[in-house]
Amino acid sequence: MFYHTQTIPSIFEQLDTSQKGLSDSNVAERFERYGPNTLPESERRSFFGIIIDQFKSPIIYILLIAALVSFVIKEFSDAYFILGVLFINTLIGTYQEYSAAQKANSLKQIVKTYSQVIRNGMTKRIASYDLTIGDLVLLESGSQVPADMRLIESNELFVNESLLTGESVDVHKDAAFLSSEETLPVADRINMAYAGSFVAQGRAKGVVTAIALETEIGKIAELLADASQPKAPLIIRMERFTLNIAKIIGVVILILAVLGIYREMELRDIFFLAVALAVSSIPEGLPVAITVALSAASSAMSRRNVIVRELSSIEGLGSCTMIASDKTGTLTQNMLSVSAFVAENKTYKGDEVPTKEMLICAIRCNEAAITEHADGLKFYGDQVDIALARYALSLDQTMLQLRESIPLVQQLPYEPANGYAQSVYEEASVFYHYLKGSPETVLERCHMGDEDKETVRANVIEWASKGYRTIALAAKKSTESFFEDRDFNYLGFVAINDPLRPGVVEAVKTAQAAGISIAMITGDHPNTGYYIAKELGIAIDKDEVMNGGEIERWLERGANEKEISHKRVFARVSPEHKQSIVKAFQSLGHFVAVTGDGVNDAPALKYANIGIAMGKSGTDVARESSNLILTDDSFSSIVNGIEEGRIAYDNIRKVIHLLISTGFAEIVLIILSMLFFIPIPLLPVQLLWLNLVTNGIQDVALGLERGEPDVLKRKPRHPKERIFNAIMIRRVIVGGLYMGISAFGVFYAVLSLGYSESSARNITLLLMVLFENAHVFNSRSEKYSIFSIEHRNNYLLLFSVLITQLIHITSLYIPFMQKLLDLEPVSFEEWSILTVIALGLVLVMEIEKKLSKTLQLR
Repeated sequence: MFYHTQTIPSIFEQLDTSQKGLSDSNVAERFERYGPNTLPESERRSFFGIIIDQFKSPIIYILLIAALVSFVIKEFSDAYFILGVLFINTLIGTYQEYSAAQKANSLKQIVKTYSQVIRNGMTKRIASYDLTIGDLVLLESGSQVPADMRLIESNELFVNESLLTGESVDVHKDAAFLSSEETLPVADRINMAYAGSFVAQGRAKGVVTAIALETEIGKIAELLADASQPKAPLIIRMERFTLNIAKIIGVVILILAVLGIYREMELRDIFFLAVALAVSSIPEGLPVAITVALSAASSAMSRRNVIVRELSSIEGLGSCTMIASDKTGTLTQNMLSVSAFVAENKTYKGDEVPTKEMLICAIRCNEAAITEHADGLKFYGDQVDIALARYALSLDQTMLQLRESIPLVQQLPYEPANGYAQSVYEEASVFYHYLKGSPETVLERCHMGDEDKETVRANVIEWASKGYRTIALAAKKSTESFFEDRDFNYLGFVAINDPLRPGVVEAVKTAQAAGISIAMITGDHPNTGYYIAKELGIAIDKDEVMNGGEIERWLERGANEKEISHKRVFARVSPEHKQSIVKAFQSLGHFVAVTGDGVNDAPALKYANIGIAMGKSGTDVARESSNLILTDDSFSSIVNGIEEGRIAYDNIRKVIHLLISTGFAEIVLIILSMLFFIPIPLLPVQLLWLNLVTNGIQDVALGLERGEPDVLKRKPRHPKERIFNAIMIRRVIVGGLYMGISAFGVFYAVLSLGYSESSARNITLLLMVLFENAHVFNSRSEKYSIFSIEHRNNYLLLFSVLITQLIHITSLYIPFMQKLLDLEPVSFEEWSILTVIALGLVLVMEIEKKLSKTLQLR
């Protein structure tokens, strides 16, 4: 059906609907017939496909080759163990990915889009999922068009259809347009709005003509769907690191092979040496451990009202150095209420009634939808409009009837770029024009003397300096119905208050203590912004405030970032201003997190290092442009997210330190054995046991550590700081050398005492397990002593160490494991001596921490 060629009455007739919308019975019948308004998702990988993906890794390729060669040379125990480890790894990886897919699906259910519809003649807010054919939908700036619809009313409507048509320029829509050409291209059907597009400006009402798969975007949804999320940058870097290590080890293996041939070693021994080096150098459990740490952080964030849309943003949030925060709804409650009407230097508060003309202007130049219910009036729409309407009706209930007593001819919605809204009503061929907006904009359109305007401005500044938002009102009579921009009669202004959110003062102080700078970016009056910022401790001097005019002049001068480095309040900003401010702070070296809720915030959210959208009050555009969503719209939740981000990064470093340092120790052990011409201290299968079983249990528990006491008291890390920084390298070398040299010394000494190679390897393997048990506690903090850490904060870690040791000791007595790993029981005396040597690692790492602190290397 070509709805763009149909008249509005014809549309209503064909779709069996009306200006009152659908009835409840209509909705139920149509939902049964047409189903829900959902687009097809990207095809999910099959369970078998997820399993296959677990083998797509250079690490796995190496292990598969090792298993194959083991079969060829008839070392079946090694081959079966390698395959067994791969099987376990596949189970873990499959479970992780399947769980992640389930969580992603749950997230989609949490972050729902909503639409305002007219049903039974009443305006209500419903999930877009529940829309059906014939529904009447109201659109406004920032909303996402939830279905294909024929517009029946439009007011300065511009829609971004780039997702559908590829055209980046906003399209002007006109409900009155009627085409005679059925095959008109989608982009030229200006009386239609299509699912997936966004309202850039204006207001409209439309009747739903297609939902779900029948929409234009539904027809190409499978082509647009993204089957996979990009990996976190940290994981990509670690996979690259693993691949590079594999290449280096490949070169080392060739050199050792040449040495082995020179020593007349058997090819079988050379192979085992090569595999042992490969297994030692590659931290096989690292990708899973990092994923677990990030997943744990994501879950913790969701419990603290932060939904993570992109896993990579967790790492970035931990390095945030500046928060560029919106004011309304984030720092304040976004529960606007009128505190006073101010007219002719007289203030009307509480039950005091201002001039009737002011009340009429407040209720008529107002886009709020007002419906009567059994329990009272319900208000929908812009918060300022709702505050004005609610206050006017509280003073005079007849205002609602007065609003509807004469027809509305035209209405110009409020847009930030304009700074005002205007409506025109007609009665007996006389047109009543009403104007509402920022005092600066409204005064420009009023016939007043300069002295009177200055008096008003001074009064506005006085109220704004106390933290009030000021909205000016004006009206005029005319013989013309079109919008006019001069000769209005100034009526006065309204002082509106938006109180601070509970706990936001403390949250700001916490963020500042964490070394994070905070800037407020608002469309409000500079004095209003300054007052709120001063109350919060964001700004202490008016020199830290920059208004829209000053920003324009700054941009004209070339936008030198140093000029605004000390500014903390930016008022009367436009979307372009906000984006330029974010860019400037990034140029100063800041890693910027930006908050926003409106369509005007989308450019800055998209350009920010971390975009944070409001989940409750935010527009669809803002949410689509963000990395994170706050379910409670609170600044305090941003600080919670930063804390969890820092904890996640710390835990990833802890896991990396544990795995890399023990891997380095294994390499030292093998290289020393080559230099001293003694047998390989550990077989490949034993190294796999260390890396994937004993360490594999502990590193997951380590990735779930709670935050350290100073996590929000230290300065943020530099965004470009390498994970393998000086601290990490020093700790890996110190710990790895102690473990590697000690294990070599034990192996060499045991061989010298007449023990067989098998028995010596058995003792050395137990020592390495004990080293891992001890070293996991050293890895819990880079600077705090192991004796000052509260170990009860991670009972899972204590349990994992106990389980690891019990598993290994039990394996010493099980025939199957004895044969598989070449194990045998050890005496309590031997175990005790090895435990003392392993505990020496704790002493060594404590000395390293103490010396580093003394020499101020940390």
